Amino acid sequence: MYNHYPLSHSSKINLYPVELISIENLVVEDQNLGPASKELLEESMNNWSKALGDNLTFALKLADLERNSHQMVFNNNGLMEEFSSLKTIKDIESFSIKYGLLGIKHPENTQVNSHSPAIKATLQPSIIFTKYDLSVFEPIELWQWHINEVRKIMRLYHTARQANSDELLYEVIEIQMHSGMFGSLAEDRELTQRYFVHWTNGEVILMLPHEYEENSILDIARYTLAKILESRISGGINLGPGEVISQSSTKEFIIAEQRYSNYLLAAIYYDLWQTINNSKNIYLCENKNCQLPFVKSGRKKYCNEACKQEAYRIRLTEENNKGKSK
Repeated sequence: MYNHYPLSHSSKINLYPVELISIENLVVEDQNLGPASKELLEESMNNWSKALGDNLTFALKLADLERNSHQMVFNNNGLMEEFSSLKTIKDIESFSIKYGLLGIKHPENTQVNSHSPAIKATLQPSIIFTKYDLSVFEPIELWQWHINEVRKIMRLYHTARQANSDELLYEVIEIQMHSGMFGSLAEDRELTQRYFVHWTNGEVILMLPHEYEENSILDIARYTLAKILESRISGGINLGPGEVISQSSTKEFIIAEQRYSNYLLAAIYYDLWQTINNSKNIYLCENKNCQLPFVKSGRKKYCNEACKQEAYRIRLTEENNKGKSK
C-alpha cells in the first residue's frame, strides 16, 4: 500500500483514501482494512498513544476498503510551499485527502514499552517523527511538527541568503555547548564538551564538527541547512530507470534517470532541497500576524490573498488609531 510519487516529472498516480479521525471515537475492530493493515493500525495507534500520551487527540488514517482510491496528476514542484502553508487541522485534512499520508512509521515496541531512561529519551520528535516506512495511522502532531520544521528550514535559508547581519541568523539558530559522552565508538567516548546548533525554540538540530567550531555563524547556518536536509531526505528517495534515448546517427544510447519516492514527506523535503538548489527567492509574509516564509514571485509581499486582505485591515486600523490620538 505504498504510494508512488514521481520527483523528476509529472505523472498520473493512484492514491489511497485518507480520513481524519478523533482518537476517542476510533474502534480498531470496526475498521475494514484487511487483516494485515488492521493489525498494523492497532500497533500504530497503541504505540503512538504511549509515545504522545494525552497529546494524541486527532489522527489521519488509511480509510476503509469501501472507499475507492483516486487518481491525480502529481507534480512535485511547489509541494513544500503548499505543505508549509497549512495552518489548521482542516487544512491538513484537505492536503492529506489530496496527497495521502506522509509515510512515517510509528515508534518501535521496544521504545514505548521500555523502562530504561536512555531508551525513553529517544521518544522525542526529531527521532520518532522521522523514520520513513509504510504508514496507516499518523497523529496530527506529527504533521504539525513537520510543517513547522519545513517553515524553519525555509526561514533559515531565507536568512542565510540575506546575510546582512549575524543578528538575523541568531534569531533562527543559536549555538550552545553541551557536556557528554560523544563519539561513534564506545571505546572512543569520554566526557567532553561540544558545540551544538539549536533552533531558537531550544530544539537541538546537530552537533558541530570540530572544524566548524571557529567558523562564522553564516558558515554554520549553511552547513546546518545542508545537513538537516540530508537527514530529512535520507532513506526516502529512490532512483530508477526512465526513458531509453537512442542517438539517431549512432548505435549509442542513454538511459534517463528518474527519481521517485514512496513517501509524501520525502517528496516535500526533496522539493525544498530543489528550491534551494535552484536559488528561488523565499521571503517572509509581510502580514504582521503571519510572517510565514513563502516562495516569492514578482512583487508578491504576502503568502496568500487572505493575508494581503488582513494586512490591509491592520493598516486601516493603525491609521484610524493614529488619527484618533492626534
